[in-house]
Amino acid sequence: MVLLILRGIIKIGPATSQSAGSCMYQEEKTFTLRFSLEASFPDDYEGDEEHHAWVREWEARIKADLLKVVFESLRQHQSWQTHVRNRGKSPADEIEIVLARDFSKPQGFSLSS
Repeated sequence: MVLLILRGIIKIGPATSQSAGSCMYQEEKTFTLRFSLEASFPDDYEGDEEHHAWVREWEARIKADLLKVVFESLRQHQSWQTHVRNRGKSPADEIEIVLARDFSKPQGFSLSS
């Protein structure tokens, strides 16, 4: 029996910055939603018998579905631009999603919310 526990941790930390060489002021805020995967096995488990099938299930199905739903939701907010940022970590360990809104450009008018 494999027990998979996904634990969400929310961490909020404000940050402001002004890019060197740029005359545009930029503010930033970081929001972290972390999933910790855990698998429990019976006492007679000898290790690696299932070849980390629970990790492969996370990578191939659960994480992929989660990212799809996240991006589908974010696309509904048209005044925000969304992209993935790579900070040198493996995508198996971290995926950073950047939401950016540019207030220096004229904002369009919309009747829908």
